[in-house]
Amino acid sequence: MMWILFLAMLQTVVVRPGSPLIRYDLVRSSHDFYRNTITDSSGAIRYDFMMEDFTVVDTARGRIVFARSRQVPPGSFSTDTSETDLWLRPVRMHEAHFQRGVSFDMTFGDTVASVRTLRNGVATVRNYPMQPGYFEDNMIEYIFGYVDWQKGVTYVLDNFNKDAPKPSDPYTIEYAFDDRLMQKTCTVLRFVRGSGTGYIWIDKATRKVLKQVGNFGSLNYVMVLE
Repeated sequence: MMWILFLAMLQTVVVRPGSPLIRYDLVRSSHDFYRNTITDSSGAIRYDFMMEDFTVVDTARGRIVFARSRQVPPGSFSTDTSETDLWLRPVRMHEAHFQRGVSFDMTFGDTVASVRTLRNGVATVRNYPMQPGYFEDNMIEYIFGYVDWQKGVTYVLDNFNKDAPKPSDPYTIEYAFDDRLMQKTCTVLRFVRGSGTGYIWIDKATRKVLKQVGNFGSLNYVMVLE
């Protein structure tokens, strides 16, 4: 209770791996499907695809694995697998785009993220400096349901993203409002990342992400749990 009252007195809170705001006890192994629809500025559908998501909690190894796969555009298959410790500190990530002949193998330390790129059989390595306490881009959205968000507080989560102009690509998040979706009571978060903004619906009972809407560049997207 004292921790919640203290948060209410602050305007901005930084959430890092290991933060007491994260309900690690609620992270469970799961298998889900999300439908993703991406439209351009005219409303025309550019991509419509299903994404398969796995979360695997391996307490014996002290690891959590977040894995996704999709075909977008049709016939072009890609996967990414992120591994963290039980406090959601990033350890490793592997991403593969099979038809393009490109894969990425990333390892993470406290102050550096190392990316090994294999493109058509040619390997290169690049190291990115980071501040301690960052998350990793391919898994960060999984944890939004497990944070104890409070109204009136702005939260910042640093995030490593090799594809951003700068490797530190943080999320700024606020508890926007409560809503009903899929016959469930939801917490709705508003987020800002770079020039993109959006909303995330989280089931209050299960902490599962039910829906996300947002934009990146000239494209808009909707992601819905099936």
